[in-house]
Amino acid sequence: MSRSAPTLAAGLLCLGLLGCALAAGSRPPTTYDLVATHSFSGTKHPAPWQLVVYEPTATSALDTSRLMVRPQADQVSYYKGIAWSDRVPRLVQTRMIETFQNSGAVKSVSATIGQYALVTDLRAFQIDVSSGKAFAEIEIFAKLVNTSTGKVVATKGFSARVPATTDSPTDAIAAMNQAFTEVLQDTTTWVASRRA
Repeated sequence: MSRSAPTLAAGLLCLGLLGCALAAGSRPPTTYDLVATHSFSGTKHPAPWQLVVYEPTATSALDTSRLMVRPQADQVSYYKGIAWSDRVPRLVQTRMIETFQNSGAVKSVSATIGQYALVTDLRAFQIDVSSGKAFAEIEIFAKLVNTSTGKVVATKGFSARVPATTDSPTDAIAAMNQAFTEVLQDTTTWVASRRA
């Protein structure tokens, strides 16, 4: 049975947004991870160049290991007692590199050296509860740059919005991982299609 919007919002707040008693300050946070994508539609002809994936730029609100929640469009909060396994930009970079390695989309990929660079801006990485329901939202703007000339070869934005099954932290994380998978698959396909 679905809850009303006010009840759901209150439940989400009580799960840790604004300091419920269940989230004791001395208690270590429950740590979650992002999962690199392993499933692909297939890259028949990998791009014949090396790719470097830089750490995404992000606002200070996202440059954290905490799970962001937006109770309203103009408000930022975080789940209490919940943490990612690393700072979000660093974690996104690591899983992007793993995803490109798993996909075979390019000749090789690393965090330091490449003929082309994937430069990204992390614009959203959060749970949105402003509608009374929980949605995982991820938005990344990407640029593919020739590292020799500094020329931007292509740009594109990628986003995903996935409903969480319930308002529990575990289901919120599962929705975040599903949204992240969608964004990674689209990004990988886009990069592989560039024959710059």
